[in-house]
Amino acid sequence: MILRRVLLAGLLAVSLAACDPDDNGSGGTSGQGGISRDIAAAPPAPMMSRTAGPAGNGMQAPEAPASGEAATAGLEDGAPEERLAYTHDRRLTVSEPGSHIERLRQICRDMSGCTMLSVRIDGPEIGGAFEARLPKPGVEVMDGYLAGIAEGEALERQTAAEDLSDQVVDVSRRLALLRQHRDRLQGLYERPDATLEDLITLSREIADTQTRLELATGEYGRIENRISRDLYRVQVMAPATGPGLLDPFKGLGRDLVAGLIDAFRDGLSLLVWLIGMLPALLPVALVLTFLVRFIRRRRR
Repeated sequence: MILRRVLLAGLLAVSLAACDPDDNGSGGTSGQGGISRDIAAAPPAPMMSRTAGPAGNGMQAPEAPASGEAATAGLEDGAPEERLAYTHDRRLTVSEPGSHIERLRQICRDMSGCTMLSVRIDGPEIGGAFEARLPKPGVEVMDGYLAGIAEGEALERQTAAEDLSDQVVDVSRRLALLRQHRDRLQGLYERPDATLEDLITLSREIADTQTRLELATGEYGRIENRISRDLYRVQVMAPATGPGLLDPFKGLGRDLVAGLIDAFRDGLSLLVWLIGMLPALLPVALVLTFLVRFIRRRRR
């Protein structure tokens, strides 16, 4: 009986709570339906940590990092007129190219903001290549060094520019839309009438949006890096020397030795093949020997 009275009292309390005038009639139900509709209408979203929500729903609202906000400040209303990424190609002839490649590497190490991408040395007296991404003032430093060591011919210079304005505008707009979407989702998350199911769905959407926001921020950073730091490529070659009197015969001994080695290898392969064929050729040799002797005896 006591258990039955407790159950009846609980049901009565639930009924009174449902009829509470503070809920404005059916407003609570319609509010939850509105959240569900807002979540369904919203595109996929990303991840955040939560501070205590105003409803005290037992979960913390995701705290959105300012990914890309500072990076794209001033770009949302339009891109600058020129957003150019420069590539500088240099080519020169110099004695002892290997040592000069090492010197370029050392200059890059001592230069703030210089990142070596590749270094190739074919030989101390043959040539090599150097590639790095460096700040714009560093181009003059590198050019000054190369111009000072160039021999015979002038330093060959070629500079190309790639306009990245459209990419900057596209990524900055994408970042702005993602931030707006993230803030809208967080506003829904902090509503006092959000149900547990709404909170779970919103957390998933916020996590997806934050992931896309971080990817777009990284893409924007890579574009800015290409614009702020130029690609610098150098090819260094040793001076060409005229042919000597004995140059036509330099490879004669090497070719002769290679030919002898090939002939010896072929003869050895033939010998190995004959040894392998002996079991099959022996019966044939015996039959031929017997026939020759038989024919000779008949003739006698």
